[in-house]
Amino acid sequence: MSITDQFLLGLKAYQEIQAELKSEKVDSAISVVKRDELDFIPNEPASMPSGSLILGVAEDKLPVMLDLYDPSPGPLLVAGDRGSGKTAVLQWLARASGAWDPGDIEFGVITPFPEEWAEQETLPNGLGIWPAYHPSAHQFLSKLVHWAEVLPKTRQVLILLFDGLDLLAGNSFDLQQELRWLLCHGPERQIWPVVSTNPAHLSRMVNWLDYFHTRILGRVKLVQNARLLIDDPRINLADLVPGIQFGLSQPGSWLKFLLPPVL
Repeated sequence: MSITDQFLLGLKAYQEIQAELKSEKVDSAISVVKRDELDFIPNEPASMPSGSLILGVAEDKLPVMLDLYDPSPGPLLVAGDRGSGKTAVLQWLARASGAWDPGDIEFGVITPFPEEWAEQETLPNGLGIWPAYHPSAHQFLSKLVHWAEVLPKTRQVLILLFDGLDLLAGNSFDLQQELRWLLCHGPERQIWPVVSTNPAHLSRMVNWLDYFHTRILGRVKLVQNARLLIDDPRINLADLVPGIQFGLSQPGSWLKFLLPPVL
């Protein structure tokens, strides 16, 4: 059975047991959401629950969702070795954010490889793709800090996809300070930083990890690199399938999932 078929079956199961769990409370803003809240059909993205962003498909074939109006998970770190699929996760989130009217959820990208984002650049809810070392990237972060003052008065959400935390090591102090501010205050003001990194490049940036309590982790071969990202020795990041399989790490919890199929 293909991943697409499994995904469709999981979504059907969601709908069939709506009544069973209507009173069930969801403790985290990132979770397998309540069955009575989901009526999502993959080829009809507007049927997604309002204000939710699908992150992936859990091992039980049920979707894993992020409530964009609940800031409690904080900014998201996407980490893994080269080839683990970090950029694929960010590109999926760009696509998934387009389930709504472009005025509701928009995204912008800072990346050292803008040519990899040509397809996402045409999405109607995209604000732009900025080369990481160009002054326009700093200008975009400054705009986000400014917009954070007014967004809480609206339903609009902005997603900052920053592809490469290690890029900051050689960047300006002002840019670093604005990103720090967005990491600390962004989600509560409806701006969600989603930042990728390769743990092998974190030697000068390890202090930045303290900003991220929610992490999407891909394959990491070396144990010492994996332990920078997750302390639990029972979790082996080397076993994750590159480009497809990830783990959602929050304090006290671990959930494996697959990227949804692109339909």
